[in-house]
Amino acid sequence: MPLPMDDSLSLPVALMWIRLNAVRIFLGGVVFALLAAPIAFFMPKSYRSEVTLFVSPPVFKDDSPVTSGRTSTVKQDSIAELMPPALPMEAYKVVALSAPVLKEVIVRIPLHNTRIQSLRNLLQVELIRLDTRGTQGPTYTQTLVFRTSAASADLAAKIAETWSEVFKEQVDSVATERMRRTSSLLEALHNATRAALEQANSALADHQKAWNLELIKAQLDARQKQMTEFEALLKQTEVDLASGERKQEALRAERAKESPKDVYFRAPSDDAYWIAGAQGGAVKMTPDKGLRTEEANKTYLAIRTEEVRVNQETEGLKATKDMLLLKLDDLRKEIDALTVTLAEKTLERDKFILESDSLKTSYALVRTEYEKSRMAEQAQASDIVIAGKAIAPYAPSSASPAKIILLAGLIGMCATGGFLLLKAVSEMALLPEGVGLAAALLPHVYGADRDKAPPRREE
Repeated sequence: MPLPMDDSLSLPVALMWIRLNAVRIFLGGVVFALLAAPIAFFMPKSYRSEVTLFVSPPVFKDDSPVTSGRTSTVKQDSIAELMPPALPMEAYKVVALSAPVLKEVIVRIPLHNTRIQSLRNLLQVELIRLDTRGTQGPTYTQTLVFRTSAASADLAAKIAETWSEVFKEQVDSVATERMRRTSSLLEALHNATRAALEQANSALADHQKAWNLELIKAQLDARQKQMTEFEALLKQTEVDLASGERKQEALRAERAKESPKDVYFRAPSDDAYWIAGAQGGAVKMTPDKGLRTEEANKTYLAIRTEEVRVNQETEGLKATKDMLLLKLDDLRKEIDALTVTLAEKTLERDKFILESDSLKTSYALVRTEYEKSRMAEQAQASDIVIAGKAIAPYAPSSASPAKIILLAGLIGMCATGGFLLLKAVSEMALLPEGVGLAAALLPHVYGADRDKAPPRREE
């Protein structure tokens, strides 16, 4: 007797469908297991080996651990600032799986007929994350774990060991090349700065030889002092000359008042009076009819002598004044020339000194960095430390044949059940309208067929 129709899928219906199709589902699993058996027994075994590496910069290079590719702290003192900093951990992972590293691994082992992509599929780099999560992203410890897979235990260990060595060499070569470029640039800068400093010092020395500014300044001071003395002497000469000219005028006035000679008269002799009387007494005899005596005027002579002396002194003062004026004119020209020369050459000297001092400061800085780079290049050490050699595994890492066959059987049962379920659902299109999913899955139980649609059960 058919059961009432139901269009809902419940747990009893599902269990009944599984019970009715259990044999076919089981047979599907058996078929898959049988097909997987040859593959499981003849599939090559896979072995896995691993190597642990630490990113451990030298103590003098970096005291702060680099825990993330987004945050890094480098000690900025001594020679550490010129040494290549440790890379972020994510960068080391990229370098480890890069094509140049894998190609070198293939060549060294060697792995014939192996492509880089095929080898990359067998390799894995694990970064160990810390429990804490920073604001800028995840943080990692300074540890890298290289894992390799191969068909044999020895090959897996050899690939892991070779891979770690090639990775270490690659990172060290990049750091060495960067250090070499830095050292080369600093050396070129050091040589250029030193050559510029030597050229500036040579130009300064040549200028000092050609122009003795101290002597020029001493000459200028001497000329200025001499000019001051001459100006004072000129003023005194002008005063003396004015005084002499006044004296000349006074002496001329005094000389004009005096006659050059003094005239003295003596009374005529008695004979003169007798002769005059004998002549009739017509001529009156007076003293001026006597003998006249002339003598030089001493006052006039004294004034004239003083006038001559004053004239000589005045002429001498005029000559001195003219000489002082010419000398002062020459001194002014010399002082102007010395002043211009001193100013120009002092400016040139200051430029040479400023350039030399600037280059000395630059050279001192460059020299310090250059010495640091030399020390850093000599003290360069690897940031990568290999914890130990890779060990060949004792057992394969791949699944055993029993596990593979059992897994294939389970997959086959799931695939068969799914196929049957999809087949039953697809046949709902052939059933009459109104037939539910339960009736489609269990047509024999509910008595449903494609030609007649039984009435639904009313709830």
